[in-house]
Amino acid sequence: MTWFADAGVPVHVLRRIAGHGSLTTTQRYLHPDVRKITATGAALSARFNVLRTPRSLPGPVVMAR
Repeated sequence: MTWFADAGVPVHVLRRIAGHGSLTTTQRYLHPDVRKITATGAALSARFNVLRTPRSLPGPVVMAR
């Protein structure tokens, strides 16, 4: 199950494949790789840092005659 989850198969699909009645049962069989957890945390941090960075305002408009 973990390999399927690591490959991107959604947990609700894994539940159906395994024939489990609930997502909780399926989640008990998932054991994410520590490297994947770390990489996901780093990706989220990078994304949040981009969102927090103030965007610069455009410069003044110069009108030519």
